[in-house]
Amino acid sequence: MEWKLRVGFNIREARLTKGWSQQTLAGEANLSLRYLAGVERGEENPSLETLLAISDALDAKPATLFAE
Repeated sequence: MEWKLRVGFNIREARLTKGWSQQTLAGEANLSLRYLAGVERGEENPSLETLLAISDALDAKPATLFAE
């Protein structure tokens, strides 16, 4: 699986595990809903800063976003 797709999949799984909507995660990470949705679909190329904001919001280690 391509890495952007893998990261998006892992973000989505972590979000759903918390029972959060995309809108909730976007708000917690201070991102637009549209951008977060694109990250989850593997369409966006998030910066390290964005990945850290998402992992912080999910209360997860950044490395979990890259797990295979």
